[in-house]
Amino acid sequence: MGQWVKLICGASYQDMPTVRRLVMLYALAGVDCIDVAADGAVVAAARQGLRDAQWLSDYLGNRSYLIPDFPWLMVSLNDSEDPHFRKADFDAARCPAECDRPCEPICPTAAIQFQSPQVGGVTTDLCYGCGRCIAVCPVGNIEARPYLANPEAFSTGHLAQIDAVEIHTQTGHQAQFDQLWQRLQPWRAHLKLVSISCPDHDQVVPYLWDLYNTMAPLGVPLIWQTDGRPMSGDLGKGTTHATIRLAKKILEAGPPGYVQPAGGTNGYTVDKLIALGLVNQASPAALLDDVQPDQLPAPQPAGVTYHDSALARARTNISGIAYGSYGRSQVLPLLDAIDQELQPWLGKNFPDQLAQGQHTSLPYLKSTASAARPPWQRLEDTALGQGLTLARQIVAQLKPEGQTSNGQTLDDPNP
Repeated sequence: MGQWVKLICGASYQDMPTVRRLVMLYALAGVDCIDVAADGAVVAAARQGLRDAQWLSDYLGNRSYLIPDFPWLMVSLNDSEDPHFRKADFDAARCPAECDRPCEPICPTAAIQFQSPQVGGVTTDLCYGCGRCIAVCPVGNIEARPYLANPEAFSTGHLAQIDAVEIHTQTGHQAQFDQLWQRLQPWRAHLKLVSISCPDHDQVVPYLWDLYNTMAPLGVPLIWQTDGRPMSGDLGKGTTHATIRLAKKILEAGPPGYVQPAGGTNGYTVDKLIALGLVNQASPAALLDDVQPDQLPAPQPAGVTYHDSALARARTNISGIAYGSYGRSQVLPLLDAIDQELQPWLGKNFPDQLAQGQHTSLPYLKSTASAARPPWQRLEDTALGQGLTLARQIVAQLKPEGQTSNGQTLDDPNP
């Protein structure tokens, strides 16, 4: 079964405390991969979240679904201007004094705050570029400032902390993709997986073939992320149709690789995929470690299509799913309370002790923390328990209890 589940923290989201707690919760819920901004400090916060999850899993027992080798940590890059890589910006002094400021309540991360009618602005680290504020501003005062992620900003030490990379591209950006791919040469020895995220277009299939030929032979597994509705954040049933249509298109005619819907995925997506027969509910998952680079086909000559190749066996199933706004929004209201509950045990310094191999016993921690019972001993009435339940419900849509992956798994891309 294609049970690969990824959490997307946000390619432009740089709120490190929130990233840390999101990573911790979803790691404990059993996700296989977590996608974060290509920022060294954010990567460090994510790693800290994984260490938190590792420690908590010892005390959660069967309430922890942390996979044995930890979720893989992925960072996102863009080859050109892209809606995932932008920040809202405005001059509050230009806002009308009588404005109701609809931008403030509509921001899903509270990135926009006003101290008075014409004093305020955007907290950059909290903004992930959803664009909701731009759409509701009655005077058009808010603009999006795009940027390019910089792979050269990652030191060798940073590269050792990541497992995978995702490149956001769009049809027609072959030259920009080629340039970025060449700049990633120093990264390739560190990568266990490459993901390509692309929205739909009438020429998307030949474009993905061009990208495949550029990268092949790749040497690691490849994911095609079908970005149906980029940055939609919509939880309605209809939102998921675009990513499913694109996934079907790539399954039928796209290049070899794993297909993973994203961009509009929500609580209805898995049920719809199952109803359409796009989820393999019979055969076991294929371990990524068992995928050999020489099993992937060589670049295709010009004019040769997938149906002409030796691997012209139709794929019928998606290999996993990625959740962005939907996955974050379900637990975001609980994160501050979870942080307060865990602060005595997982404070600022404790994860650093874990990183240095210092193991502290629970009795000692209890003696230095508050006298209250720790939250993992009373999950039924804590924010931690609620957050774990919500995160697990999302992951379990594709990874039911009893079928949790024993490591990172994707359904065979070329059955």
